[in-house]
Amino acid sequence: MALNSFADFGEMHKSVLQEICNMGAGNAATSLSEMISSPTDISTPQVKVLPTAEAGKIADLLSSGTEAFLVKLNCDMQGAVLFIFPYAFIERLAGTFFPDVSVKSKGDANEMVMSVVRETVNICAAAYANNFSIMTGMTVDISVPESVTAPSGEIAAINGGAANACFVNNAITINDCGKAFNILFFPELKTIQDFMGRIGIEC
Repeated sequence: MALNSFADFGEMHKSVLQEICNMGAGNAATSLSEMISSPTDISTPQVKVLPTAEAGKIADLLSSGTEAFLVKLNCDMQGAVLFIFPYAFIERLAGTFFPDVSVKSKGDANEMVMSVVRETVNICAAAYANNFSIMTGMTVDISVPESVTAPSGEIAAINGGAANACFVNNAITINDCGKAFNILFFPELKTIQDFMGRIGIEC
C-alpha cells in the first residue's frame, strides 16, 4: 500500500518502526546504564497513529508534572524526540552524583540536578538517533534539548499540519529502584517514506 499519509500506516510499517525504535531505546538504555552504573530495562514500544491534536494532547498529558525535553532531528531524519523525566526518576538519576539529594517537585531541581538531567538527555538522544543512522545510512543530527511544558504545538508544527500523526512510546526503567522515564518519537511522514524505502519496504 502506498504510504501517502499516516492513515495508510499498515501493520508491516508499524512492526518495522517498532523494532527500529526498540533498538534505539536499547542503545539509550545502555548509555544510561553505563552512566549510573546500574542495569536498565526497556518496555515494548507502542506505535500509534492518531489525529494530530489527540497525539499532542497525549504528549501534553504525559509531560504534565515532569521535566520534559524536546530534541529535534535534522538532516535526512526529520522529526522530534520527547524525553519525559518524572521527578522520582530525576531523584534516582541525580542521586548517582549527589548522594542524599531529594527531588520531589520542580522546586527541588536545582541547577546541579538539572545539569545532570540535560546531560542525560543529550547522551540518550544521541544513542537513540544514532541507531537510525546505522540501520539506514541516513544522516541524523540532533538539536540542543529544549525544555517544554506543553509540546503539542511543537508536534503539530513538526507534523506539517497533517491530519494524523505517528508516534512511538518507549519506557526505560532503572532496575535497582523501578524508576522509569519515557521517550516519545514523532517522525515526519516524508522521513518515514524515505526510511522505509531504504530498508526495502514499499511505500
